[in-house]
Amino acid sequence: MRIERARENLLTVTATTQELSTLVAAARMALEAMRTAPEPPPAAVLEALERVLSDFDRARDRLGEVGG
Repeated sequence: MRIERARENLLTVTATTQELSTLVAAARMALEAMRTAPEPPPAAVLEALERVLSDFDRARDRLGEVGG
């Protein structure tokens, strides 16, 4: 995996499919654990992670549509 800073608030990540799958799976597991925690984090934290995962899913679907 390689991470480069493109700008102040923008990173470029180069990852294998296995690395990316691992990161996304971990994020999904973390989201589920937070949802079911006895003391869940603030709603804003859950919403941010849900948004990131949703954005990833949409991007993955678009990649599949263009034959990527």
